[in-house]
Amino acid sequence: LALGGLAAAAAASLVLGLGWLVAQGGSAADSAVPGAASDAKEDTGSAAFGPRYLACARLVAEGRVTALEEVPGTGGVQRVTLAASRYYKGDGPVTFLRDDAAEVPLRLGDQVLVGLSPGLAHPDRTVVGEAEIAPVRAGIVAALPASRAASCG
Repeated sequence: LALGGLAAAAAASLVLGLGWLVAQGGSAADSAVPGAASDAKEDTGSAAFGPRYLACARLVAEGRVTALEEVPGTGGVQRVTLAASRYYKGDGPVTFLRDDAAEVPLRLGDQVLVGLSPGLAHPDRTVVGEAEIAPVRAGIVAALPASRAASCG
């Protein structure tokens, strides 16, 4: 009788555990990337810089903020210039617009990882600070080979 009760408890635990995993909606690879700063346009999951995003992005780079300029007549939009230290996609000068009121404020010297999709002046992916960028950087490096074979669209 005791053995039957133990077997029933083990089976119930297994069913509940599997139910919990299914309810989580995916694997560990789908978990959130810590430290991804976001605005309304941004996906902060681990797929934020995944192969499909990298295939379609026009620029993914990281570097230090060297200039912050208020764009006249825009009510808080800044033009940000980075001295890029790494280019994952694209090249050239890294300058973008951002709404200072809607995001974590940037300061001169901040380390920033930024992604811009085609046609956008505002980044759709932004991560600030070396501690926050490091795990995202590792994900980007791992996703780059698959991005070369991924289709955009």
